[in-house]
Amino acid sequence: RRFCAFLPLGGGNAGIMGGLRRSRPRVLALLQTAGVLLISSVRDATAQPCPNLCNAHGQCSDPDGVCDCYEGWTGADCSLMICPYGPAWADKAVSVDTAHQDMECSNRGLCNRGTGVCSCEDDRFEGAACERKSCSSDCLTVGRCLSMEYYASQKDPGEGTVYTYEDIWDAEMMYGCVCDDGYFGPDCSLRECPSGDDPLTGTTSDTYNGVQYNEKQVITCTASGGTFTLAFRGETTDNIPYDATADEVLDYFEELSTVTNDFYTAVDVDFDDDAACSVSGNKFTIEFLQDFGNLPLIVADSSNLKMSIATSSAKMTIATTKDGSKEDHDCSDRGICDYTTGICSCSTGYDTSDGYGNEGQRGDCGYATASVTACPGETSCTGHGTCEGTPTYACQCSNGYTGADCSLYTCPYGNSWFSLPTDDEESHLTTGKAECADMGLCDRTTGACSCMDGFEGAACDTMSCPGDPACNDHGDCLSMSALAEAATSNGDALDLTYGATPNDPDTWDFEMIQGCDCDDGYFGYDCSLMSCPYGDDPMTKYQFNEVHEITCETDDDDDGYFTLTFREETTASISVSAGADDVEAALEALDSITYVDVYFDAGLKDDDATGTVCSSSETTFYVEFKYPTDDVPLMTYAASGPTISIKEYQAGTKEYMSARAGGCATTPQAFARASLATARRTGRAARGCWTTAVMCCPSRGLTELRVRVAGIGGSRPHAARGLAEAEARRGAPIFPAPRPAKSEVQKKTDQDPGQNARSHREFVVL
Repeated sequence: RRFCAFLPLGGGNAGIMGGLRRSRPRVLALLQTAGVLLISSVRDATAQPCPNLCNAHGQCSDPDGVCDCYEGWTGADCSLMICPYGPAWADKAVSVDTAHQDMECSNRGLCNRGTGVCSCEDDRFEGAACERKSCSSDCLTVGRCLSMEYYASQKDPGEGTVYTYEDIWDAEMMYGCVCDDGYFGPDCSLRECPSGDDPLTGTTSDTYNGVQYNEKQVITCTASGGTFTLAFRGETTDNIPYDATADEVLDYFEELSTVTNDFYTAVDVDFDDDAACSVSGNKFTIEFLQDFGNLPLIVADSSNLKMSIATSSAKMTIATTKDGSKEDHDCSDRGICDYTTGICSCSTGYDTSDGYGNEGQRGDCGYATASVTACPGETSCTGHGTCEGTPTYACQCSNGYTGADCSLYTCPYGNSWFSLPTDDEESHLTTGKAECADMGLCDRTTGACSCMDGFEGAACDTMSCPGDPACNDHGDCLSMSALAEAATSNGDALDLTYGATPNDPDTWDFEMIQGCDCDDGYFGYDCSLMSCPYGDDPMTKYQFNEVHEITCETDDDDDGYFTLTFREETTASISVSAGADDVEAALEALDSITYVDVYFDAGLKDDDATGTVCSSSETTFYVEFKYPTDDVPLMTYAASGPTISIKEYQAGTKEYMSARAGGCATTPQAFARASLATARRTGRAARGCWTTAVMCCPSRGLTELRVRVAGIGGSRPHAARGLAEAEARRGAPIFPAPRPAKSEVQKKTDQDPGQNARSHREFVVL
């Protein structure tokens, strides 16, 4: 079993040798070897009241010598800059359905501690805190990149109620492309084809669809002066005089680019009177001649109209008198659209029309060039649909197929990533499903979605985990709901859920957004950083280890047993006749515990080698946590036979932190670079975290001791070699001891560590 020993240093702690147990001769031998290094490091640390005098970025707390950093700074010596915070894109819930807490770089970037600038996940996130999702390809310059909140506010009131989206966590984080007229797609890379009415539907002989009509809207204007405006699909006319004629209103309205008037008159304006407005209220009707289907309502602004009668006010009302019932489909449902060019390829027997079944210039396949007697397709509806027959000869496509001749595949649908809210503070739900979840392009020849960078799944409805491979193979890629299940507090599971209530707007992302749950020893949004060793601050005083008091009473049955659980890990069965050493060994076999003391007398801390932890008269014994330190969670138990109780005898007050002075390098390469830079500048090697703790792992060889002493989270022989070389190049030893020549150092470090452990141990001695 891998064994790591933590040995606290100095201050109010037990000291280097005082914490060693007689049962650990290997660790003692190693610490005797490294003793010069440790004592020297503490001597250097106590030379100043605080590490590096807090670098003028904090206040020094006396007498413990702890830096209280100013805002924007962190680290044991306040030398590290804090990066901007934002709601986390993915994190573990802190309570039921509560997540997305503020995190540095929004948990989608790495903080540069030297500059305080976030390095966001490439091409996926941006902003000072990586708090915005990047728009794919910047919308190819044919669209605007908008937030969900702003996009919701820009909805055309004529389309219906304008719902707000301001309070949900992603309101100002989720961005998407709002494409210019004629373009669409998640990156605005697709071109719209001309759309129009199906020339064979909507006639008196069409019993399936019935007679179809153009949209008509009636406007009533009550005013005696001033001007008004009309808006359609988000675009507004110039000011129209209250007494404008029908032709003038027509001219103003056709100036809108949102009205189709490229080749033909867009609308017909019919007045009941000579002027648009009157004191008694005039009505006029606008019929849409080239825009088909059920259209949004015209929106009027009457704020600049005036009324000469004091008892009345100027106003305008608009209502639909005839809903548009004609089709408005790509290529009039009689051709196939090439979305890369925006050009229709009409089915045999069809050509471009005028919108009314006649030959024209719309480019929409709405003109039947000859009498139609069959449905489109080389075979009827390409064998993927049903032909309606006379008089429409239209295809009703089977599930999974689309197009005038049912020759195209549909793609999977998923909850939309970027769309208008369906109610106040409600979006991304099952009521708003879209093809490829509005975050991918559909390949009509295969029915497969091609997802935008950073998204995955058949319908592109899942946000990918960072890293290549996911989480850099140092963690698990989990959905928000799974991350909630993995949430812990002080090592104990919280048993939380996230998104368990279906269609809850606040937890819409429960299966859509993923994040990394890093393995032990790694951290960062993508699990790319290695953790430094943790331990007690050697300079703080009058602190205590956590102690648990356990009582065990038997009924004179020596066959009973019990188990102890700490931070989700459970010991092997412990016999009621076990001694203190047996309990100690069982606990230290857990990965969550490195070093405990078990004894019967809380004052003398005597483990009484002859005593047992259970008896018929009730035995009390104590478990003192040496590593980990801090206020650890209370152990729990399971028993078969004995009666057990556990309570906290003494709360742990020691720190459990990383890097007493200066901070830790989080990669071996970073530590080697820091060593070289510091050696050149000061003649001393970079110290990292080695004043905090010693982590020695004999099963990995003595090479690791030097790296761990230096405070690197990951153990790499080449990092130790880099440190030794950095010291030798300056010719200035860290400690007052003779050093080998550079060539001798090089010779030793080039040898296999497994064959020459002593050469590496010599570096530790020095």
